[in-house]
Parts: sequence; C-alpha cells; structure tokens
Amino acid sequence: MQQRQRNQRGAGSHLRTELIQAAMRILDRAPAAELSLRMVAREAGVAAPSVYSQFADAKTLLAEIVRECWSQLGDAMAETAQAAPADDAYAQLRSAMAAYVRYAMERPSRYQLLYALQPVETGQFPDLPGLLQPAYRNVLAKLQQLSAEGVALPARDAESATLLIISLTHGRIALAHLAPHRAGNSAAGVEAFVLDALGRLFAR
Repeated sequence: MQQRQRNQRGAGSHLRTELIQAAMRILDRAPAAELSLRMVAREAGVAAPSVYSQFADAKTLLAEIVRECWSQLGDAMAETAQAAPADDAYAQLRSAMAAYVRYAMERPSRYQLLYALQPVETGQFPDLPGLLQPAYRNVLAKLQQLSAEGVALPARDAESATLLIISLTHGRIALAHLAPHRAGNSAAGVEAFVLDALGRLFAR
C-alpha cells in the first residue's frame, strides 16, 4: 500500500476510480470471494469510511468491477482485431478471440467474476447481464461481415454462431482454470485450442 494524497473537494469521481483500480489489483492477486471494502481501502491508502462514501457495500463495488472488466475485455478484443487486415473478417475474428483467451488466462479472478454473478445479485443490478455486450458485439460484427461475404457460418445465423464461439471458448478457459498445471492448459495451449477450433468451424 502506498501513501495517497488527499483528493481535493469535489474529486469524488477520482476517488471512485482509484478504489476500482485498487480492487482490480487485489483481484489480480486473490479470488473475488476474498475481496472486501476494508481490503480495498488498505490497497488504495484511504480510510474505510472513504470507501463507504462511494460504495454502499461490497456487492455494489463488485457490480462496478464487473462493468469495468467487461469493458476491458471488449476493448482488448476490438484493439487486437483492428491490428488484423481490414479486409479479412476471419483474421479479425481470430485476433479478437485470441485476445479474449489472453485476458481470461492472464486475469483469472477478473474473468471468473464475470461469469459468477451470484455474489453481485443480478436482481439488484438488472443491467449487469447485458454488460457482456462489449465482448458479444465484437464477435457478432465479424460473423455478420463473414455472412455478408457469403461465408458459411457454423450455426443457423450470426447470433447463434456468436453464442457457439463464445461458449466454446469459455468452456475451454473454464477447464484450464480448474486444472492450470495440466498439459495444454497454459494460456498458449488454450489459445491454440480455440484458434484450431475456429479453423475447423470455418473449414480453414
């Protein structure tokens, strides 16, 4: 924990951002179940009451973290896809899914939180389920482009194909997280599996 300068009056949004970043650092070291507001306060270098001024409880903080993590994942996929040739939607799709795998494997606690919403109580935060859209849209856009180019999709429509690809990728990641030391369950191994599966789905 580092000493932190006091925010100026009216800088509450800056404190909120700092607290979310502190929580992210904790997640990179420990499972989400161990996260608490007091831990976040210590990590951010502030008194516990400062955290409660921004978040009513740990569930509210987790909701914000989930939003941020989905956004991070979507941004990583989009940025990586943009590095692929602009006229090759399949290459962009491969790049986006490789970025998806890398995010999940390099930040397991963040990724697992995205699919373990029980502690967040989605009934209390009804907008959360739709937040997977940043990742979903990245895949859907590429599949719609491929379909428009006459490429046969591995499901009846682009929406179904998107769910197929994300489900396949998530399942492989989940297995790797359960047994991280098993052969083939490294980040490189999972990425190779997913990209090989994509090639088979598209007969490439």
